[in-house]
Amino acid sequence: MLPSVVLAGLVLTAGLSGMFGLRGALALATMSVLWLLVNAPMEGPLLFAVTDGHGLTGADLAGLTGVALAGFQALVLVRRSRGRPTG
Repeated sequence: MLPSVVLAGLVLTAGLSGMFGLRGALALATMSVLWLLVNAPMEGPLLFAVTDGHGLTGADLAGLTGVALAGFQALVLVRRSRGRPTG
């Protein structure tokens, strides 16, 4: 049950984080890391093996994408606050 709630929160946070600036990016990063910690029951097949018994699964992609999106949002916001172009 907990992984389902965290995944729903991750999707909701990803959709709304842009409206809340750096706090939204931080919330998205936090939810993404939380997802990576609780997603074991929903992991699915191994996509890429790092070591025996450890690797990247389809469920991990949601958390990694969330962390990347949060980093991108934070970078854009910092550049805007310094008057630099974002594109």
